[in-house]
Amino acid sequence: MPSYDYRCQSCRETFEIERSMKDDTQPACAHCGSGEVSRIFTVNIATGSKSSAKDKVKAAPKPSGGHCCGGGCH
Repeated sequence: MPSYDYRCQSCRETFEIERSMKDDTQPACAHCGSGEVSRIFTVNIATGSKSSAKDKVKAAPKPSGGHCCGGGCH
């Protein structure tokens, strides 16, 4: 069963929930119980090993101010 990362909008804590892909109910915060949570999208990196551990890379926030990669993009 896949696990998903969430961030609470009330207490700002992050937590992980293992749940079915078909489960579309809104979870409550594991720390404060608030229903105001947002899913954090992550990318799983396949390492090619048969290890059960998974490596996650958090998506970096998009830069503000209309510049990408330090302003070198056009």
